[in-house]
Amino acid sequence: MSASDLADEYDAVMADVIAVAGGCSQADWTTSCINEQRSVGVVFDHIAEGNPQWVRWVQEFLSGRPVEMTLETLTQRNAEHAGRAAARPRGETVADLKAGSARTSEFMRSLTDQQLELTQEFAWAGTQSVGWVAGGAVRHARGHLKSIKEALGR
Repeated sequence: MSASDLADEYDAVMADVIAVAGGCSQADWTTSCINEQRSVGVVFDHIAEGNPQWVRWVQEFLSGRPVEMTLETLTQRNAEHAGRAAARPRGETVADLKAGSARTSEFMRSLTDQQLELTQEFAWAGTQSVGWVAGGAVRHARGHLKSIKEALGR
């Protein structure tokens, strides 16, 4: 998959994320995502916070450094984020989703085919390519959006 194709897929997923987030009522925003053990609003904020993280991980790979993180550390960071994001206004989260997705898309489009093929160790997932890591931004948002839609009955 080319960087342009990857960015197009990411843009489509994030357009759906942003549309659903923007259309949420306050009651929707506080609805619990059973699979997530967090509210809809916190999960949207988690997606927004994840966008720059995927870019940083790709940059690590491009710099020849592995991503070193345990699942336990990731779980702890997610729990800390949930505490911070619980009272965050919906408008701020939606604005971060829009701005972060635009920057992430631009970054993805800047990658070359050669860069997409570079490999490095990615924490618990073993040896992976830059393309796999960049594609994580798509998988991440898509998976969480599925949980959100299920929680909202959409």
